[in-house]
Amino acid sequence: MVIVKIRSCEVELPHSWNSLQVIISEPEKTLPFFPYFESLEGETVRFRVPRFIFDFGYEFKLALGFRKNGAVYTFTGEKGVLTVTFEMAERRLRVTASWSGFGELLMGKPLQIFAEGIAEAIRDFCTARSTCPVLEFGDGAGVVHHVTPESAPALVKRIVWELKGEDFVIEGISENGIRLSATVRDGKLLKLTVREQNGKETVVEADVPVLEVGPELFEGLPLNEKFKITVRRI
Repeated sequence: MVIVKIRSCEVELPHSWNSLQVIISEPEKTLPFFPYFESLEGETVRFRVPRFIFDFGYEFKLALGFRKNGAVYTFTGEKGVLTVTFEMAERRLRVTASWSGFGELLMGKPLQIFAEGIAEAIRDFCTARSTCPVLEFGDGAGVVHHVTPESAPALVKRIVWELKGEDFVIEGISENGIRLSATVRDGKLLKLTVREQNGKETVVEADVPVLEVGPELFEGLPLNEKFKITVRRI
């Protein structure tokens, strides 16, 4: 008898299916923000699921499929099959994770964490994409228009998604000579620095997961500007 564990999570997603489709269609950028993600090498995805005294490692080949207002990630490995479905209904996204294979009796809680983490990550990246200030970016450099404390979090999330979760520093200079930098390492925004034309410097030590970054970190900073930016991997 085959036992299949299934867990689901729903989140508000006031964005179009097209916006969601863009995020899901590039799993190499999205997977690093899934719970338990360990690595992606070529077509091989590896997750690590700590459970009690065990530390289960799972390797898979990923297949991606689309259907009307939905998509499916199918991870197939020697230890079983992990399926993640994405379904849009009106303004809600439902993520369902199911597992059939080794250790299924232990997988209830990890699957719930998996579904919830994926739903939250997809929601945040869709929101970042739709609210990010106009960004012209390529080969590590570009221009971002009209950065504000409200839009700055979306800019950071958009770049971290584009760089597939790699560590980096954003450096920018505005038309009025304001300089800013933001350091992201291990999926966390660690430090913000803003230097104004008069030499005044503001440093914010953050240590906040990128997906939890909000406008409160940027309040009071002179960011209502157009910036030329560079992104340096570290």
